[in-house]
Amino acid sequence: MTDIEHNPDTGLQVVDPHDDHDEQFSFVGRTFPVPVYTGVFVVLGITTLIEVAISQIFERSGLLIFLMLVLAVFKAGLVVWFYMHLNKDNRIFIACLMIPVVLVIIAVLFLSLVPNFSYT
Repeated sequence: MTDIEHNPDTGLQVVDPHDDHDEQFSFVGRTFPVPVYTGVFVVLGITTLIEVAISQIFERSGLLIFLMLVLAVFKAGLVVWFYMHLNKDNRIFIACLMIPVVLVIIAVLFLSLVPNFSYT
């Protein structure tokens, strides 16, 4: 049981803003002894390096565009889930975010499959 501290002047409870920051980061079933935000930052950096390497190695194709789109959505999901604290918000916010994301993904995939030609 923890002791609750009160400000002697106002009588209000003193809350440490760092209390809900975990000191362990779990990713793909493994737990690392680093703070959550540091772990997410490292995963974002590694994913960015993978994106750059893939874009330099392979020729542009429909599969490459799809793969880069998947990696970009993964990175955006990490940012929204951890840095914007969606993991602690109401679940309705997830639905409000995911419906437009799915529609954009469908539109991008459709437009990437349309042949590029002119009518002249």
